[in-house]
Amino acid sequence: MGITKYRARDKTYWNVDIWIESEGKPVRFRRGRILSRQEAEAIAHEAKTGRRLVASYRSVVRSTTVADAWTLYKPVGRRDNRAWLTDEGRAKHLIRHFGLKDAAALSVGDVDAYRSVRLAERTQRGGPPSPATLDREVELLKRTLNYAVSAGRLIGNPLARAKLLRRPNVRRSVLDEAAFSRLYRASEVWLRPVLLLAFDTGMRKQEVLRLQWEAVSLSEATIRLWPDDTKSEEARLVVMTPRALQSLGAIQPRSGAGPVFLNPETRKPYQDVRKTFRRAVAEAGLRGLWFHDLRRSFVTRARKAGVPESVVMRMSGHKTRSVFDRYNCVDEGDLRRAVVALTSHDGRSLDALSGTEVTAKQNAPV
Repeated sequence: MGITKYRARDKTYWNVDIWIESEGKPVRFRRGRILSRQEAEAIAHEAKTGRRLVASYRSVVRSTTVADAWTLYKPVGRRDNRAWLTDEGRAKHLIRHFGLKDAAALSVGDVDAYRSVRLAERTQRGGPPSPATLDREVELLKRTLNYAVSAGRLIGNPLARAKLLRRPNVRRSVLDEAAFSRLYRASEVWLRPVLLLAFDTGMRKQEVLRLQWEAVSLSEATIRLWPDDTKSEEARLVVMTPRALQSLGAIQPRSGAGPVFLNPETRKPYQDVRKTFRRAVAEAGLRGLWFHDLRRSFVTRARKAGVPESVVMRMSGHKTRSVFDRYNCVDEGDLRRAVVALTSHDGRSLDALSGTEVTAKQNAPV
């Protein structure tokens, strides 16, 4: 009896089960599947007194805009999310479109309209945002509204059932040694060791740019990344190629401490290299290349060189096979080499398989 909480289909609801007086007689009042305790209390109050507290409560709840919900979630997101700067960028698009809208009145149709508007825009790379980008923005919006619900600012998340596009966002760009040589020669001198380290080790861009000399051992040709340094939050040992080792050795300071890649003008680590990288790509004639394609190139080249895939995953820091497969690009040449290898392993021709070759040899004149 009273106000109780219960679970159904992995969701939390509240139930009101009370006795009220109606026409001088006690009457049992029950209501279930209520989304929050505040609304359940408001419903119980209205049933007992006849005063429409529910309506006034909802009017307060519905005064929460998407911008208000984002302001509420922002401190929590910054604390829990390693990729917070990326989320802040996504939030700017959401606030620009939804900021003053009533959060409780949003619908799946609003999400579809948002996608249509965003697809008509152009990103820094010149094209529309990818389906994966739109999914991440909608996911952030849903997380923001979920937190507003848990904080008592919304009765429920109106976008809880909004589906994501879930379209594959797979790139196939892979640089071979010749293409990378063109990119390397077209790059500014300070950028060259950054590119070489990414191409020869598969390290992510931020893993390279945030690298500290304390993590580098030139004598052992290794880089030790700690959990705080990696996206997967797992430590990783990186073994450098001779040319990557030589490249870092040429820029090591006397102290052997501090950031590896230091901006000489600001005396601070490089935060991003997008503009400089795009200039090098244009100069090398490699249209549509992303910095992250260097990581994909490393994975594909290592596999083609005969390195076991389990070892490649350890080298690149991929935790799951499904993500690794997105980076491991198999082309027609791989398929043809596989057939040659199988043929060499077995060695039997069609005539040998059918017995024709044996018969011909037996009937050959002496």
